[in-house]
Order: sequence, then C-alpha cells, then structure tokens
Amino acid sequence: MSEELTRKSAQKATKKAQKLRDKERRQAEKLYAKEHPTEVTVVTPETREEMRLTRKGRYELGSNGKLTANGKSKRLIHRYNLAIVILVFLIIATYAFFFLVN
Repeated sequence: MSEELTRKSAQKATKKAQKLRDKERRQAEKLYAKEHPTEVTVVTPETREEMRLTRKGRYELGSNGKLTANGKSKRLIHRYNLAIVILVFLIIATYAFFFLVN
C-alpha cells in the first residue's frame, strides 16, 4: 500500500516537473521570438492558392506564404463591412415585410 502511494507521488512529482519545464520552455521560446523577429517581405501572389488566399491580390501576402498583419486586418475589415451591409439589408427587408406587406 505504501509502495503504491510512493509510486503515485513519484509519478505526480515527475508530471509536475515536466509541466514546469514545458512552461519555462514556452516562455523562453516567446522571449526569443520577441527578440529575434523573422523578416517577412511583401510578395505578389503567383500560384492559384496564393491568389485565392489574397482574393486576387487584394490583401498583402508575406514571403512565408501567409497573409501579413496588414493583409489580415484589411481582410477582417472587408468581412465586417460585408456583415454590416447584410444585416442592414435584413433589417430593411424585415421592416418592409411587417409594415408594408400587411
């Protein structure tokens, strides 16, 4: 019985130590990433997949194949504006249906 307790406590201790090491490793990686940012240059989309990602070149594409921060923000602005237009249209359609049809 006491042997099982010591085995369980040892397993808990190793798991706790492993979690602590993982946490320290993640913190060190974040610190390194902040100190050494990767340089991403803006490129023009060439492949079909890149054209689809940037909506035919509307949004900035980085040299790593992903959208840049500016490209992501422009895409998000476009999506929000589209959602607002759709909601306004639905509000007007609802108003017309309830008050003008009856």
